[in-house]
Amino acid sequence: MIKLLVPVDFSDYSLNALKYAIKLGEKLPSEITLAHCFPEIVDESDLGIPAGTEVKDPQKLIREERAKEKNWLEDLKRKTEQEFTTEQKQNIKIKTRFEIGYAEDVLLTISEDMKPDVIVMGTKSKDETIKELLGSVTSDVIKKARVPVLTIPADSEIDMDKISNILFVTDFSEVDYDSLHKLISLISPFKTIIYGIQFNTVKPDKWDKEKLNEFRNYCAGTYRNHKIEADILYSDNFLEDLDKFIKEKGIDIIAMTRKKRNLISSLFHPSITRKILFHTNIPLLVFHA
Repeated sequence: MIKLLVPVDFSDYSLNALKYAIKLGEKLPSEITLAHCFPEIVDESDLGIPAGTEVKDPQKLIREERAKEKNWLEDLKRKTEQEFTTEQKQNIKIKTRFEIGYAEDVLLTISEDMKPDVIVMGTKSKDETIKELLGSVTSDVIKKARVPVLTIPADSEIDMDKISNILFVTDFSEVDYDSLHKLISLISPFKTIIYGIQFNTVKPDKWDKEKLNEFRNYCAGTYRNHKIEADILYSDNFLEDLDKFIKEKGIDIIAMTRKKRNLISSLFHPSITRKILFHTNIPLLVFHA
C-alpha cells in the first residue's frame, strides 16, 4: 500500500492536487490522507473582523469557524468518495487529519507521524507564484520534509493513464540511484519513459562519461521492464534548454533529488529545485538526499 498525504485548504489548486493524487493512487492499494491545518487564532482580528468591532464572545466565533472548516474537510472526503470509479473504490481509502497550527509546521509533524510515500501539494501557476513561493508553505515543506514531495501547479491538467514521459534531472550521483528506485516504485503501474538527464554547463569530461555509462548499465540490469534513457546535455542556459527538452519530449513530470549544500554554495548558486519550481507549470517530484 502506498500512502499519500494531501494538504487541502479548499482552494482550486489544492483540490487539483487531490485529483492528481487520486489518479496516482487508483492503480495500487492506496491510502490518501487529506490534511487541513486551522491556524492559531489569538483574537477576533485573526478572523478578519475589523479592529474596534464589538464582539461579545470571540472564543465562540473561533470555535464556530474551527467546526465549520472541520465539516468542510469531512464533506470533501464524502464527496470525493461518492465520485469514485469502481477501480478507485477498490484501491483507495481516504482518511482525514484536522490539525491546529501553522501549516508548514503541522504538515511536517503529520509527515513524521504517518510516514507517507509522497506529499502531494498544489501550487498556483508559475506566473502567480514567484513572490508567494519565496516564502510559501510548499517551499518550506520541500526544504524540510524527509519524504518525497510532488507539487502540482494549478493549471496542470493531466491524465494519469497517459503519463508517458518523465524527466529525471540527475548528476548520476549515488543518492540519485535511491531516488530513481523510489520514482519507479511510484510509477510502476504506468507505461512510461524515464529520461535521466544531466544538464552540464561545461562539456562532459571522462569522469562524467564514466558515471553516465555506469548509470545506463545499472538501469539496463536492474530495471529491465522499464524504458530508461540517460544522457548528458551541454547547456549554458539551463532554463532555456529545460523548456526545449520539455517541449520536444512532451514531459509530464519532472523528478529530481534535492541535495544539501553548504552555506557559501547556496548563497552564490540558487537552488535548481527553486528554479524549476518557479519556472515551469509541470508537476515537480522532489526526492531528498
